[in-house]
Amino acid sequence: MSKPVYTSIPPTTDYAYWMLKFTDGKTSIFVPRDKDLDRQLKVKFQAEVAGRTSVRRKKDNR
Repeated sequence: MSKPVYTSIPPTTDYAYWMLKFTDGKTSIFVPRDKDLDRQLKVKFQAEVAGRTSVRRKKDNR
């Protein structure tokens, strides 16, 4: 079975991406299995958000 290709950070139901670190019955803490991939996806997401907000600001300043 091949590894899924991620283009964004998936929800915590994706157990191929996330690993359960802690649970006490009420709270569950998940951590990414591949920290490098998680960092790359976060950087990509932040760049997309920054791009969207800068375009919005330019339109608002007209």
